[in-house]
Parts: sequence; structure tokens; C-alpha cells
Amino acid sequence: MRLALIGATGIDWWTDPKKKAFVESHTPPKCVIDNFTPRYGTHSVESFVDEAYNAPFILEQVVIANREGYDVIVIDCACDPILEAAREVSKVPVIGPRNTALHLALTLGTRFGVVTVQGESLMRCIEHGVRKEGLEAFCAGIRYLDMPVLDISKKPAEAQRAIIKESKDLIQNGGANVIVLGCTALSHEVDLVPIMDELKVPVIDPWVVAIKTAFMLVEAGLSHSKIAYPSPPRKKITEDPSLKGSFDDVLKQE
Repeated sequence: MRLALIGATGIDWWTDPKKKAFVESHTPPKCVIDNFTPRYGTHSVESFVDEAYNAPFILEQVVIANREGYDVIVIDCACDPILEAAREVSKVPVIGPRNTALHLALTLGTRFGVVTVQGESLMRCIEHGVRKEGLEAFCAGIRYLDMPVLDISKKPAEAQRAIIKESKDLIQNGGANVIVLGCTALSHEVDLVPIMDELKVPVIDPWVVAIKTAFMLVEAGLSHSKIAYPSPPRKKITEDPSLKGSFDDVLKQE
């Protein structure tokens, strides 16, 4: 079983040995997780502008993963950039970490809170995702750490302490009984076991549950509905030279 892990930024996180070891630790026997990095893009996704700038290059990798015969795709970002578009062009399941984590939270509790990274623009992305999923009534609130994505690896212990602090506020003052992390860059930097031991509630890592869900869907023979996500109609394109030919198989009309 082959999973395509598609990055959402213009830098290759696979070069980080800690991230690579984390991925390998969550790869089931007889399964493969391969890394796909967009050719261009911002170095983190922390706003709607970042998502828009990186979108065509993320989608290009989705098309490539389909062409190369992968069984399932996971977009490696808790903002779920271009998830709907990816499902329209993909013949295999495409998993978004945020989408998966928010819905899983309600199988483990009745009210969730989200802890993401700095700052207001990223918090708005998460808020938008909660509304899009129709889960506002179940959300106790969204908090963010006082550090940007690219600083997490420099201060993992500080990030861990901050997650506990913000989570306690969501539990005690917001009524949360499940916590969802709002950034996949936290996944390989923090240890959730002591966090859950202290908080006494489940803490969901969106990257981990996305990977597990992806393999489960393939094993169950399930994929996203093509009625919900129909293939796009073909049309003439005024092409960006850097993307010339990238979408011929799925969008371009000859």
C-alpha cells in the first residue's frame, strides 16, 4: 500500500531527520509513505494568502501522485489547503488532517478545543475550517501558541508547555473535553503522552489520525464520493509557463 504525503509548502520537510523518523514510525508493515514537495511556495502555511500562493503547486503534486499509481493521498497541513480541489482531480482517497481530526474529536468527546501556532491569520483559517465542517456548536474555542510554525523545532519543550497551558484554558473556561492540535508541524516535535496524562482528556494529532485514516480507507475499499467531488469540466487554459502541461490529464481541453 503506497501513500503519497504531499507537503503544503515550498520547503522539503523530509530533510529533517526527526520528521522522517516520525513518519517511518507511523508507517505500517508492508506499507510505504513517500514524500511529495511542491516545486514552489511559502515556507509555512499560516494564512489564506499562503494557501492561495501555494495552491497550484500542491495540486500539481496530487495529479502526479495519481499518475504514479499511489493508493491514497494525505495533504500534510492542518489548514487542509485545496482539499476539495484535490478530491475533484483524484481517483484515490485524499485525506485532510483538520477535516479528519475535527470529526474524530466528536467520537471521543462532546466538545473540542483547538490549539494551533501563532497567530491571528492562522487562527482564522482554523475557524473557517470549523465553520465549513458545520461544527461551530461543538467548538469550545481556538487558541494559538506564542511562536510561529518555523520556530517550533527550535523550542519544542516551550511548545509543549504552551500546549498544556492553552489546553487547560479551553478545558476549564471553554468546556472542552477533547483537544485537537491545529498544526501538523507540532506532530514530530511534542510528546502527547505526558500532555494527555496531565490534561486527562484525549489530544488528537491531526497528522497521525490522517495517516491512520488513509490506510484504513484503502483497506476498507472506500474513497470520497465523486458525486460530492465530481471531476472538473475540461476547458481551454491560458497557462502559466511554470505549470505548462501539469493539468493536461485532468483539466485542459485540447
